[in-house]
Amino acid sequence: MLTSPAQKALWYIESHLSAPLSLDDIAAMAGVSRFHIVRAFAAATGVSVMRYVRLRRLSEAARALASGAPDILGLALEADYGSHEAFTRAFRDQFGVTPEKVRASASLDGLALQEPVLMDQTPLSDLAAPRFVAAGPLLVAGVGDRFSVDNGAGIPALWRRF
Repeated sequence: MLTSPAQKALWYIESHLSAPLSLDDIAAMAGVSRFHIVRAFAAATGVSVMRYVRLRRLSEAARALASGAPDILGLALEADYGSHEAFTRAFRDQFGVTPEKVRASASLDGLALQEPVLMDQTPLSDLAAPRFVAAGPLLVAGVGDRFSVDNGAGIPALWRRF
């Protein structure tokens, strides 16, 4: 049974990988806002929703190319790229080689493929029941900044500033 929005989003993405996918569609299927699915998915998987979609599509295209798929344009369109050039550029940026080279070598060696993420559905039964504690006023001091999921490198600098 799928319980979290991230699990629902993963199921939807994997079962509709070759269809056009938008963030709004994925969020609607998960029953949450697009802003919530972005945060929940990144927290659960470590990668943004649309980056995961892109990585999975490119990985499946790489598998097809290594198996001898003759039509790169067909793979590009199936992976939701508008042209052979856009697909080749994204493929090379991701894997460091061109689709033609993968097809010619018939090998996936050295390619960092994105495998489907499988969420652990084991229920946690040893958690203590939540408790609420009433306390007086709390003063919190610190520094803050905004970081994206893809760029958290500035977080350690916050400790030095503090």
